[in-house]
Amino acid sequence: MISELAEVLDWDDVGAGTESDVATLQVLVKALALGMPRDALMQLIRVFADATDRLADAIVRTFHGYVHERFRAQGLTGPELLAASEGVGKPLLDLVEPTVVYFHRRAYQRANREDLLRHLAEPTTPPSTTPGEEQATVLFVDLASFTSLTATMGDHAAADVLRRFSVTVRSSAAQHRGRVLKQIGDEFMLIFAQPADAIAFGLEMDRFVDAEPQFPALHIGAHSGTALYREGDYVGGTVNLAARVASAGVAGQFLITEELRDTAGPHPEVDFAALPPQRLKGIPDPLCPYRSPPAYPPSLEPRNRSRLRHAPTSQRHRSLNNLGRKTFKFCSETCQRAFTKDPDRFATARPSEAQ
Repeated sequence: MISELAEVLDWDDVGAGTESDVATLQVLVKALALGMPRDALMQLIRVFADATDRLADAIVRTFHGYVHERFRAQGLTGPELLAASEGVGKPLLDLVEPTVVYFHRRAYQRANREDLLRHLAEPTTPPSTTPGEEQATVLFVDLASFTSLTATMGDHAAADVLRRFSVTVRSSAAQHRGRVLKQIGDEFMLIFAQPADAIAFGLEMDRFVDAEPQFPALHIGAHSGTALYREGDYVGGTVNLAARVASAGVAGQFLITEELRDTAGPHPEVDFAALPPQRLKGIPDPLCPYRSPPAYPPSLEPRNRSRLRHAPTSQRHRSLNNLGRKTFKFCSETCQRAFTKDPDRFATARPSEAQ
């Protein structure tokens, strides 16, 4: 076990452990003595190591970018720069550990509430013979054409869109008893214990985009089934199928599988319509997905290739240019500024068709 820990924690020399390392080993020995299986304990160690490594990296990078670099921009150098950075950094560092403890306790309480639901279901479900196997609804959601949106509007504008999207995903997930498992760029993977909550979340995200006149359309896909929980993540066919369903839809579609539709039962707000069978990459049998009614007709703005919902006509931004004295309409000020800066990049050869 010490050898495994040496690999996880990147100990160069097991014989040169610090007092903290020895104290941690004593904690693990106690956990084993209490009956914690070794493989489960090592999974937790890897989760702790990955999570805290990411946390520490975020603390250092964020401080450097937003504090240290600003002092440099003010002209501070050498000892003055060091003193200014340490004057902020050292007091902030004292706040890290109590903050981590607070968030851990808060998250632990929520996790226990979710675990209570699993206990309540025990009378009607047989015990799992595979550790970590559970019923779950997996949902993926991402922004349509986010890569081209970034290339067109620039990193800062795209980052602002992603920030708004991230806040909305997390807020809606909390309201519908879901959990954000991971985020990779503009894609989120969420887990729901109750299938109906996943559907309610997807419909809520559709309503959010419908109410935002300057926001990209979404891809949303979900599936319900058996998944394996390993090292803070879910793996297995259910996860893979949910990801394929999300990528199978066009921008603005919320797709679910027949299994999820049947498990969740009728929804009071919406009827999901069956689509023709589709073959998805890596899935051997054709799948018959179900689509929620579109909340809005997504439109493709000229040449920016980012699916955005049109603003009402009264809110659209207009711009005159020297391309035949034509009037071009834009969904947002951001698009208007990008066009004004370089109209030849976006306008077609025949301006009369660029509406």
